Amino acid sequence: MDNKLGKLIDFYDLILLDSLKMFMKIQKSKDEYIQMDEISFEGKIWDLDELLKYAEYNELYEECSILVDMKKQIVANNK
Repeated sequence: MDNKLGKLIDFYDLILLDSLKMFMKIQKSKDEYIQMDEISFEGKIWDLDELLKYAEYNELYEECSILVDMKKQIVANNK
């Protein structure tokens, strides 16, 4: 059971890392994520909070800055 849980955690980390890489490399992906209607406001904030935790834990400070900016834009668009 522990081995399966470890693999699941590793998979989750890969998803977070892949998302961070995409947001860092492709401006269009950030813009599309901020504007998309398929994910609720709450869902986007949760996603970005998870990415922020991962980035902060791994000391990816440039990525943190990008994520905080995205979060601010999502909040501003929700008003």
